[in-house]
Amino acid sequence: MSGSRRANIVGLGLIGGSIARALTERGWHVSGDDHDPSRCDKAQALGLVQAIGLDPAAEITFVATPVLTVVDQVKRALAETSGLVTDVGSVKAAVVAAVDDPRFVGGHPMAGSELEGLDGADGSMFEGAVWVLTPSAGTADSTFAAVAAVVAELGADVVAL
Repeated sequence: MSGSRRANIVGLGLIGGSIARALTERGWHVSGDDHDPSRCDKAQALGLVQAIGLDPAAEITFVATPVLTVVDQVKRALAETSGLVTDVGSVKAAVVAAVDDPRFVGGHPMAGSELEGLDGADGSMFEGAVWVLTPSAGTADSTFAAVAAVVAELGADVVAL
């Protein structure tokens, strides 16, 4: 579809894969990136992502990597893209302290599954789930509003903390 909205997912596990599926099902063009190239290939084969790597023009990047790599991947996304950046990590203090950028807002969906990895990717996972966004003093109001709108598009209830 021409003119479709564009997103990046960094970290193609259960949550990242589910975000990718949910966005793809809603007509977004999704690019995916993961430290494991075979996960990128699998995500593309499953139709969860349409491209591999970071799309510099994506309007939003979701960082869904393990907690210890979130800060580095958020900083990379801010450096390599022009859009907004959010994460889905359960630990917020370190990320919010390390990243003070008007294009970033921390986040954490209160959703999951007993399944693991891309095989459990579920585009409806966030419907009715609480998705916490944690704006900092440096977060632009427009960033918060835009990220909240995308999260709401996935069916989640946005809560600001």
